[in-house]
Amino acid sequence: STWPTAIVYRYVKDGEWEPCGRPGMELESMPLALYNGKMYTGTLPLGEMYRYDGGTNWGRIAQLDTTPDVQYRRAWSMAVHQGKLYCGTLPSGRVYSMQAGSCATADLPLEQGWHHVAGVRQGNEVRLYLDGVLAGSAQSASSIDLSNGKPWLVGGGNHAPLRGGMRELKVYRGALGESEIGGLLRGS
Repeated sequence: STWPTAIVYRYVKDGEWEPCGRPGMELESMPLALYNGKMYTGTLPLGEMYRYDGGTNWGRIAQLDTTPDVQYRRAWSMAVHQGKLYCGTLPSGRVYSMQAGSCATADLPLEQGWHHVAGVRQGNEVRLYLDGVLAGSAQSASSIDLSNGKPWLVGGGNHAPLRGGMRELKVYRGALGESEIGGLLRGS
């Protein structure tokens, strides 16, 4: 992004950049983070958070730092951990978190070799199983609607593509239970 207009640019190709708009009337966008399929930024001087909605549109989420009697407030750093987006602020020094949608994660390294991974969405809950064992879950306030006009992306993600192989991808019309997932793992 740029100072003092906070315009965010997207790399197109061969050294070419295109403007993607400005978060509010801010002077600078500080961190940029990809979270649950959307890009977020924090700003200076008001310490606000914005979500990129495509084109040149930025949706204001909230003013995070409301420290009185200061010239600059910063939504300074962002990180994604255990299905939430975190944002650190200055000068208050507070860290805020938010959850958009529902994202189950297993924040642990996997041993080398093949692993069975199963994701289940049922009502307002998503569950992640690794090698037949529940590794993470998350709940939403309402039923999780996965319908959209975009093609599925399997093996990609917000931060890095899958590094490894994938075989026997299966999609089921209904939610599988833990015993059914265990049966798939055992081949029964």
